[in-house]
Amino acid sequence: MECIYQEFCFLKNTLDHPNIIRCEGMLHSWCNVHLVLQYGGDVCMEQALSTQLGHRLSRDDALKCSAQVASALSYCHALDVVHGQVSLRHVAVEIACGRHICRLVDFSMAAHVPDSSQRETRCSSLRSLPCVAPETALEEPCLPKPADCWSLGVVFLEISCGQGSLELSVQWRREEPLARAARRMLEFFARAGCHTDAMTKRGHAHDDTTVVCLRAALTPEQARRASASEMVGFLSMGHAEVESDAAARV
Repeated sequence: MECIYQEFCFLKNTLDHPNIIRCEGMLHSWCNVHLVLQYGGDVCMEQALSTQLGHRLSRDDALKCSAQVASALSYCHALDVVHGQVSLRHVAVEIACGRHICRLVDFSMAAHVPDSSQRETRCSSLRSLPCVAPETALEEPCLPKPADCWSLGVVFLEISCGQGSLELSVQWRREEPLARAARRMLEFFARAGCHTDAMTKRGHAHDDTTVVCLRAALTPEQARRASASEMVGFLSMGHAEVESDAAARV
């Protein structure tokens, strides 16, 4: 009940951003509680990718969608709100006039955490993969904003390079304990050339812009990860380059 009420407060009273789902109200009976949410689309990003060729979006759409999620996260972090479970499942996708509108959903694990604070987290389910930050999966005290930004990096990897890219790169087995998968992630992203390897695992061509964005977010050292606002800049710059290239071809 505390998580439900907390989510209601965040989405109804605290957060107001075009890429964050809005709560219109709450209904309850003796047995059930329902949050009345803004329409966010018929699918989540995980479902949207499953219907695409290569299980990924075009380069331009991937940059635009990821920038929307990064913008929502940057707004939250500016208010010292951390989401705690950014993932493909928690990005609602509405397709309107031929473009993807992405909204961050499910704030049941969100919390108000100042910059300098660490957060004890417990993440015991393999369903959290692949987007969970490794330090969170290891159930260690962590800096929650960098943990959100790692998850954002994985979302971008999966959207732009193909769903399953991280699993193929790290090569964990689904039956493995979550902590072992987290250690494999840390080992993989400590290697030279790891971001290019992850990008090309599912046949994506080498792309310097994508590598820059991945390197900014997916680094084992929490203090060295790009912030959400910095990721907005990287992704938006990449989108501008795509538009410039398209204009030059015309």
